[in-house]
Amino acid sequence: MNIRGVLLVVVAFLVGAFAAGSIGVRVIREVAAPEEATSLPAENVSTTVSAAGTYQIDPRETLLSSTALVPTTAETSDGELGISYDLVSLAPRAGVEPVEFIGSFGFLTVVENEDLDHVYPRSWIVETPQGGIQGGPANPSARAARFIVPEGFTLDAIDRIVIEEAFAPYPADIPFTLSASAPVVEVLPGVTMRLLNVSEGATTTIVQVGIDVEDPDLVALSVEGDGPGWRSAFFEAEGRPRVNLTWAAGELPDPIELVARGTVMVPLEGDFEVSLEGLR
Repeated sequence: MNIRGVLLVVVAFLVGAFAAGSIGVRVIREVAAPEEATSLPAENVSTTVSAAGTYQIDPRETLLSSTALVPTTAETSDGELGISYDLVSLAPRAGVEPVEFIGSFGFLTVVENEDLDHVYPRSWIVETPQGGIQGGPANPSARAARFIVPEGFTLDAIDRIVIEEAFAPYPADIPFTLSASAPVVEVLPGVTMRLLNVSEGATTTIVQVGIDVEDPDLVALSVEGDGPGWRSAFFEAEGRPRVNLTWAAGELPDPIELVARGTVMVPLEGDFEVSLEGLR
């Protein structure tokens, strides 16, 4: 199995394990016991149980992996419907280190877990008797899904709201190689690394790598040298992002060993219905 296959298998496992594990920490199920049982302290017991018809955070929540999406308001104005929502993680936070992301223009961003975008509910559909209306948030950080609706549209016309496409962020650490004979490699579906230029100096060599990403909302990657001999890189964004790497250990290896690091959004399986309660 190649590195892409390994990554996707590992990430798929983590999605399920993280969702199940985090929910299990927060939810305490009542189990009938033939003998007298000792009650847990009140502060250790969740206010709800994981069973049909009950909830974790709010009666209106939709559970996406280990995050509860709670719709808060719905408004129509000038041919647009906007549905605001909150995202609340169910994962335990105590002792969890901040997460490092490669963000805009390749700058390293440190995000506290409380501020993390735990899921990206990207594609929504508002179902009405006249048909479905597609929409969604503008980007992963948005907290409102927006839809273009016909003139005279009212909230009473909504039969159902469904999130058809949602993603969860996971760290990526992907070794790859580039060379003059193989200057292009696909490190993930829709993510290509390209050897743009090699400039030899008196004591160092500059390696310029281009990063082509089909969907920037789902991938944020930078490139580093893999192993000793590399100095820190710097990132450029002239049209398409690229990274300049400095090799300072003699003759440049062939092939050039590199690693892509950052964040990828992994799709969550299934459709997720959004509660209409309190929106109309």
